[in-house]
Amino acid sequence: MKTLMLAAGLALASTAAFAQSSPADFAAMAASGGMFEIESSQAILKDGTQNADVKAFAEQMIKDHEQAAAELKAAAAKSNVPVPTALAPKDATRLKNLTEAKGDKTAVYVTEQREAHNDAVTLHRAYAESGTDANLKAYAQKVVPILEQHAQHADMLAGEVKAAK
Repeated sequence: MKTLMLAAGLALASTAAFAQSSPADFAAMAASGGMFEIESSQAILKDGTQNADVKAFAEQMIKDHEQAAAELKAAAAKSNVPVPTALAPKDATRLKNLTEAKGDKTAVYVTEQREAHNDAVTLHRAYAESGTDANLKAYAQKVVPILEQHAQHADMLAGEVKAAK
């Protein structure tokens, strides 16, 4: 019970921290997460995963996150907020975990996608609710449902990949 309460408290604290992030911090975290989604998906396709569902998911991630990146850049430009073009250390580590994995990288890809999408949902939902920049807040509100679908899809794929082992 204590563990559950601690986890709930940490989730609330991290949501509050995301909500209190500056427009520049939000844009940086959102951009890095999106770049990770694209780059990791390109990597798993290049690696040649044999799982057709994972291939389709990766292709969808590239398409959706390229569109979201363009929308983030447009929203940030309206507010004169910079959008970085390099991965944050956390996302760089995630990408390295995938690219340096031995053998079939499908399970690593799906695990990293689940974690990244859970983070993205938390970040965007918090900013959509409490963000301070109207343009970025509208962007976050628009992409939350898409990110939630991605997170659910990644969860489903995790079950499939685990069952296939």
